[in-house]
Amino acid sequence: MNTSFQKGQKVFTPDGQGLIEEVIGEKVIVKLNSGETETYGVEQVEDDSDQG
Repeated sequence: MNTSFQKGQKVFTPDGQGLIEEVIGEKVIVKLNSGETETYGVEQVEDDSDQG
């Protein structure tokens, strides 16, 4: 699924859950719940809004 990501959005990443800090083209910078900041390709993150 091709989702457009936005700053502040909750997402799942290969390294756990986090919040998007920045979207730059096909890259997404995510502040993980662990406190780390990582950069992923848009194909590596999933929207967290499906929960519930």
